[in-house]
Amino acid sequence: MQVQFTKMAGAGNDFVVMGPQYAGLLARAPGLARAICERRRSVGADGLIIVEEAGKGILMHYFNSDGSEASFCGNGARCLVLYCVEKGIASGQFAFESNSGRHRGEVTGGGVRVSMDSPRLLGDHMLDLGGDSRLVTLAEAGVPHAVLISDDVGREDVGELGRAIRTHIRFRPDGANADFVGLRAGEVFPIRTYERGVEKETLACGSGCVAAALVLRSKNLTGSRTSFRVASGDVLTVELPREGAGGQAYLTGPAAIVYEGHIELKE
Repeated sequence: MQVQFTKMAGAGNDFVVMGPQYAGLLARAPGLARAICERRRSVGADGLIIVEEAGKGILMHYFNSDGSEASFCGNGARCLVLYCVEKGIASGQFAFESNSGRHRGEVTGGGVRVSMDSPRLLGDHMLDLGGDSRLVTLAEAGVPHAVLISDDVGREDVGELGRAIRTHIRFRPDGANADFVGLRAGEVFPIRTYERGVEKETLACGSGCVAAALVLRSKNLTGSRTSFRVASGDVLTVELPREGAGGQAYLTGPAAIVYEGHIELKE
């Protein structure tokens, strides 16, 4: 069976996107994600996105590279928005659904902008990480993120510490993504993320930026609009709703179609 796909990149995260004609593959999507996202042996990606059209609506199905289904992915959603516009599935500002709820997206002069779940603070935790105690703040931004503010984010061992935070007993059974945020450099905060489901540091994480923006604002380190420089070097900008006002956050940044291709699947 030959399947057409689009390889996309959003600020350093990369995705394999399949159109609505492949919604029938959702039942086998976990195995498909593991196979197609494997680097060096296949296409390679952080995750698989399958677009589904149901009635007049658009549904986003997102699977991590390990095959687990995630409720949402911020940079994946921005790629979905660009995909739908480029393929003529949608135009202008439009709504779509994910497992985390309803979102809106649009292609703008500044990149691709998408609404995110309004993030929630879930409390501070002092964690013992191999004999070193570090303070992290847990926040929910569609998925859980443990945010650690660092004096020197470039020197952090994100692979080792990120894995320890992601699997820490405090965050069981599902674990949490780990975000390391540095001090503001000019107009932006540097950020590095260890993502669950990918199980390593990735070049960007949109929901991690949203969670980090909320944590920074709670500590009076920023306002309602915050820009982050992710590991890829790209900049993602987060707009938070006013404190106490409710509503959704917004994430804006670059997204691009890298190439189109096809892959043979075993029946």
